[in-house]
Amino acid sequence: MRDQQMSQAATRRLSKVLAGGIGSGGRIDHRGLFLTEGTGARVTDADGHGYIDYMMGFGALILGHRSAPVVDAVQAALGQGTMFGAACPAELELAERVVACWPCADMCRFTSSGTEAVQAALRLARAATGRDKVLKFEGHFHGWGDNIYVSVKASVHSGLNARPHALRMTPGQPETVLSDVVVAPWNDLPALEAILSDHGRDIAALILEPYPTNNGCMDSGAAYLQALRSLCDRNGIVLIFDEVVSGFRLGLSGAQGHYGVTPDLCTFGKAMAGGMPIAGFAGKRDLMALLEGNQVSHLGTYNSNAISAVAALATIDTLAKDDGAAFARITKYGRSLTDGFNEIFRRHNLPLCADGLGPVLSIFAAATPPERYRDTLTHDAALLARLHQALLAEGIWIFGRGNLMIGTAHGPAEMDETLEKMDRVASTLTNGKSKA
Repeated sequence: MRDQQMSQAATRRLSKVLAGGIGSGGRIDHRGLFLTEGTGARVTDADGHGYIDYMMGFGALILGHRSAPVVDAVQAALGQGTMFGAACPAELELAERVVACWPCADMCRFTSSGTEAVQAALRLARAATGRDKVLKFEGHFHGWGDNIYVSVKASVHSGLNARPHALRMTPGQPETVLSDVVVAPWNDLPALEAILSDHGRDIAALILEPYPTNNGCMDSGAAYLQALRSLCDRNGIVLIFDEVVSGFRLGLSGAQGHYGVTPDLCTFGKAMAGGMPIAGFAGKRDLMALLEGNQVSHLGTYNSNAISAVAALATIDTLAKDDGAAFARITKYGRSLTDGFNEIFRRHNLPLCADGLGPVLSIFAAATPPERYRDTLTHDAALLARLHQALLAEGIWIFGRGNLMIGTAHGPAEMDETLEKMDRVASTLTNGKSKA
């Protein structure tokens, strides 16, 4: 076991002043990890222990920690001002770059977080259609706003055979928000068609993760997404791709470019700015034009602040070099890691598997990858938790839910070390000797 005295002391001190000892509920799986430094694909804790980082700032650090292009751009911008509360050159350049990236984008706006971007997109859809209801998929995450933080982890509330329905995810959410949310099962077209036959003319927007990651990576394929596009057209529904995770990770044009399916609106964030806080939404001119003259209100003090904007420009420029060679590199790394994990799990006869497109992948506590969210409800959550903690003790930091985010800083050395330590952890799990 690693000596964690300094980290534990810092966590106890933090817990006295920061509620729960963590800055976000999303950090609960690694509460007690107290980091002091990050370089490339590695971080160091208060006790001097190193970790290969596959959290990568929840996917934001696609270029790794302390990426030179981002650091240099930010340092240069600091000499000119941090924010202006008015238009500035970085905002102009970034907006032009973003519109050029996204197939759906005639225009865009920026926010500080993905949650804010989703709220703005939903408001636009409601304003454009005159309808109030939103359709989302069970297991998909669209931020923590009361009106959409619904049925994200429905396993807590509903059985396998129950029809999906709107469920609050936390105390403090008013029951009233559920009346405007319709929930459908993921990757089940007949079920969706039935729901739309009942509610289609009441629904303003259908929002989804086109490449779901928040409950494990599940690739539905282009045909399914195209079917959603057709159903939305038929029912006059605004199709929103939530690309906060997939955007600038599957490619400069995100999942809509990867699958060749164009939504009406999209949201994006995380990987766009290499770790600086910025997100946004983009879409067709007739929808985005509703923001002109504050016809539809969208506010935000820190929207497209100069520092985050230049970080985003530096990140996008770096990812775009050599015809997007960075995306090919992280895809190859992720797929190699997936293959390596699966070989290890088979050799140790563990009911685990890995799957994903490459830039983000998942380990599932089952022998085969799931096709639908509800497939994950039968997985061995306790085994996945043991794996996560055992890897952390070995210096491999992944998401508690089994995801791994790949960045350009990951290379052969990280690959070899990760597979070596996964093999060691798998051996302890097989023999029932894990102390996690």
